[in-house]
Amino acid sequence: MNMKRRTFLGTGAVATGLLGLNGLPLHAQDRTLNVTAYGGVWEQAVRDCFVAPFEAKTGATATVSLGGPPQWLAQVEANPEKPPLDVLIMSPDLAVIAAEGGLMDDFTVDKIPNLANIPQEFTDACLGKGTYLNYGVGGITYNKQVVAEPPKSFAAFVDRVASGEFVASVPSISYAVTPVFFIWALNDALGGTPDNVDPFFEAMAKMKDNLVFWAGPNDFFNHLASGEADLGIYFDGRTWNHVDEGVDWIDFVNPEEGGAMTAVAIQKPKNASDLAWEYLNEALAPENQSKFAEILNYGVTNSEVVYSDKLASRVTPLSKANLPPYADIARLRNEWVDRWNREIGM
Repeated sequence: MNMKRRTFLGTGAVATGLLGLNGLPLHAQDRTLNVTAYGGVWEQAVRDCFVAPFEAKTGATATVSLGGPPQWLAQVEANPEKPPLDVLIMSPDLAVIAAEGGLMDDFTVDKIPNLANIPQEFTDACLGKGTYLNYGVGGITYNKQVVAEPPKSFAAFVDRVASGEFVASVPSISYAVTPVFFIWALNDALGGTPDNVDPFFEAMAKMKDNLVFWAGPNDFFNHLASGEADLGIYFDGRTWNHVDEGVDWIDFVNPEEGGAMTAVAIQKPKNASDLAWEYLNEALAPENQSKFAEILNYGVTNSEVVYSDKLASRVTPLSKANLPPYADIARLRNEWVDRWNREIGM
């Protein structure tokens, strides 16, 4: 994919003297913003819910770069004085790493007025240098046509896949949030700790003959649609997206142990365009978050959002999700990835 650097427009392209939310002039050279999004329905939701109102209110342009958090963070690390990206979508563990590395700007209500309605713990989780945009829960999605009684827990999932009753599709290590919603969640359910992931790798060894791996969310759906897998580890919101598209043969189970809350963080690199604050305020606005939630079937973080009846029955309450220890995961992420590459290799 092509990652576009900010393009600089001449002063004749926009009116001068405009002020942003933070009181700083929106100079002509700042009138194009480069924001990030995951692919598929995520990209369209970002364009419709955040980019469109941002462009309508500011007269500026926001280009959307697709990819994943490790790639985006590496791009900022490579050029911190002139980052090629202005707003990052991040996994929470990498958001902590980026914050600890001094690469991200502080989030304050002065800069982002809608931050006032985001629970403080979501900003604190990013060390004050970002906040959570939305969240989902990773659990078990299954094909109802071939799985009459799905496993209700992670432990049962492991036992039944290991026995050969099911072929399961699970995320590969190349997927950005695999360490959070798969390694940590399964390990925690099986009695492990962040510093002891033996239970996870022992479970993987038991299941290995009955596993296929997905590198992207569409791969998972294709595994179930083709019959290559019967069930697997997936997200609640993504599952409901497929249902809304007419796929009536899949369903989702939040495991008894509680699936991992897979939050999405949003951050602004230092030295990125100050126009990013305007975009971030739109991304956290209740009306835009409400529309975003309806499209993605995920929970959002602005406390002013009221879900529709349909969405309220689908969004996993925070009380039924496990909040991963993202700081520990950030500390141990590379170690887990190295072990995965040695023992699993996918």
